[in-house]
Amino acid sequence: MSKVSVIIPVYNTEDYLRKCLDSVCNQTLSDIEIICINDCSTDSSLEILKEYSSKDNRIKLINFDENKGAAVARNTGIDIAQGEYIGFVDSDDFIDLDFYEKLYNKAVETDADAVKGKLFLYDLKTGKKYLEDWIDINDKITRHKAYFYFTFTTAIYKRNIIIDNNVHFLDNLKHFEDPYFTIKANLYYKKLILVNDAHYYYTNNPSSTSRKNISMDHIQSMVIGAKKVIELLNNIDINEIHYKIIFNFVFEQLLSWCNRLNINDEMTKIAAEGIYYIYDKCKYPKGFINYHFMQKKEDAKQQIMSKLRNKLRE
Repeated sequence: MSKVSVIIPVYNTEDYLRKCLDSVCNQTLSDIEIICINDCSTDSSLEILKEYSSKDNRIKLINFDENKGAAVARNTGIDIAQGEYIGFVDSDDFIDLDFYEKLYNKAVETDADAVKGKLFLYDLKTGKKYLEDWIDINDKITRHKAYFYFTFTTAIYKRNIIIDNNVHFLDNLKHFEDPYFTIKANLYYKKLILVNDAHYYYTNNPSSTSRKNISMDHIQSMVIGAKKVIELLNNIDINEIHYKIIFNFVFEQLLSWCNRLNINDEMTKIAAEGIYYIYDKCKYPKGFINYHFMQKKEDAKQQIMSKLRNKLRE
């Protein structure tokens, strides 16, 4: 059994794939299995994967004969993973060379069910790596583990917890399939540990499937994913604060789509209907409204502090 199974879905990322694979194959933690799923790429991604797999016997290469989406690719990786822990890397991103060594060592030291590193953005034009407050949720997680509701690639998870509780990504969605995984996993692991000096780099790739122009499919997927998350919350026994943290995240996601300037009226209507639907299903409607506005106030304070910190850095 490997210490960590690293799952990498690949779709048309020939310009970034070598950097990604180099960062994974050259990990200081060598006892890993690397599961690469080629999702019917039409560029040279498959040839690059074959090249690397011929040189590294830790790589398991799966080649889809039709495009199935990142969720199906990741779920396929989960189903065949044999590692003690499972981790994920997107094929246009990369990681520190000691990323998995730091996470795994901390997992062993603390007997943690999940161990999370820190997410940085990587600017392709400048080559700079930097933090953004909207994705740096580690400080919030120290207050409550429920705040770990996205950036699933920054962590490793005990495989038996993922398998035993059927924690998978939502198939056939173009958006919001991954928070469902992160949120569901969070319901089952008891101990989450943070390692802030283990860094994952999210590349600013404008051609990424999740970063292209907004379409009707994206809005519809968002609403379906939001409904699935609320259904999940309503059918499991969790405390009220955990529930409100996740519900507020989903509510804010839908609200942000309604406020976008680059979507049409029909898209806005679908997002708004999604908000009405999930609020109608909320277990704590009155308490949630109070919580929501308290969070807005707290977020405004954090934004002011962030701007001050940035000015001091400059």
